[in-house]
Amino acid sequence: MMTTRLSVLEKTAYGAGDMALTISIISASILIYAFLVQVVGLTPVDAGWILMIVRTIDAISDPLMGLLTSRVRSRLGRYRHWLIIGALPFGLSLWLLFTSFGETYAQKMAWSTGAYIFNSLAFTVLAIPYISLIGVITPDPQERLRANAFRFPMAKVATLIVSTLVPWWVTQGTDPHRSYALAFMVVGAVSVAIMLFCAFNVKERIVQEAAPPPLAQQIRGLRDNRQWQVISLAMVVLFVGFLVNGSVAIIYGSAFAGASDGVGIALFMSMGSVGGILGPLLSTWLTRRYCKVKVFRYSMYGSALVSVLAWALVGAGEFWGATLFYLLCSVVSQINTPILWSSITEASDYGRYQSGIDASGLAIGMISFCQKLGMGIAGPITGYLLAGIGYTAQGTPSAETVAGLAWIMLLVPALFYLLTGWVMRYYVINNDYYARMVAAGRLPEGSA
Repeated sequence: MMTTRLSVLEKTAYGAGDMALTISIISASILIYAFLVQVVGLTPVDAGWILMIVRTIDAISDPLMGLLTSRVRSRLGRYRHWLIIGALPFGLSLWLLFTSFGETYAQKMAWSTGAYIFNSLAFTVLAIPYISLIGVITPDPQERLRANAFRFPMAKVATLIVSTLVPWWVTQGTDPHRSYALAFMVVGAVSVAIMLFCAFNVKERIVQEAAPPPLAQQIRGLRDNRQWQVISLAMVVLFVGFLVNGSVAIIYGSAFAGASDGVGIALFMSMGSVGGILGPLLSTWLTRRYCKVKVFRYSMYGSALVSVLAWALVGAGEFWGATLFYLLCSVVSQINTPILWSSITEASDYGRYQSGIDASGLAIGMISFCQKLGMGIAGPITGYLLAGIGYTAQGTPSAETVAGLAWIMLLVPALFYLLTGWVMRYYVINNDYYARMVAAGRLPEGSA
């Protein structure tokens, strides 16, 4: 297998792309739900259904974008030109996502839905090519892990900025509508700049000259690719857990943990980001010593355990205990992240060696859809759970509502973490398996 060592500059540029995308993911997970409910004034259920509507539209846009990336090439390669084309609309969409328009409830809901759809489509134009980049900048699976080890801590730096400075900023003024809009005008501009930095400083080294097979053939290839199906299912289940947790984090931090001002909320929310930086770094250390698939599985079981312990041991108003456990939960739950995203390309390659059908474009598009499907499913789940415990944005929550926030924040995600670990029992492509597959040009003996 050809080995390509990536420079620090290229790894940094690759990570910068995910910084831009993560700003949107975090904004559309831990902040948008609170913005729609607490600032725009939508009900928790309606806000949840907006998330589901947008992700349903992604069912079309993500696979279509995957097909486009497999068919449209330029002198920059197959993927990088999309990053340049999509950067500016993406930045604009972030600003629009956190604006509010209309006098009536229906007008506000229509504006929020439309802005979210635009943001989601702009995200897709960048995300599908970006996810695919790791498969063409190096063929070495260990180097892919190293690149992802740069990528995810950098992405979590973006998470840290958005999840701490934005909540702090919007509590400083008297008009949260204006504060959110101004914050994301700046955030959108920064996103454009760092996405362009990524596009101009990575190199596509692996060139696939063969024309992509017909769509029907690619669909058949994915239908028979069990490893891709395992990763897809794990993606859906995992992101349901992540988004239920992320959607209520800022509400849990204030109503349950007792963060009473912008500084307290910023400190609490920063723990999720710090954990997201430490988790991938710990993952790199662990995967050098142990099978990466086992590391993935046991990190999911560990995440469930820590979540249950947080629910059992931390009481309402115990800010420092809640903050410490939020950090610990975030570290353990993010260990899987570099493994998950590097496994997508390897699962796609598995299908090519299995059937001879290169369905990489469609495979990446559908993986992104599975991520967004999980995020979308989490929307109504979160909305109905919050409605079920009697949560509203107005007034002081009752003791029963506060207790309910704890099990929504901790026990519900724990269930989905356990399910993700169980699903990954059926994934077999570790580094040794992948090396043998590529060297032989076919699946190893005894493969599923």
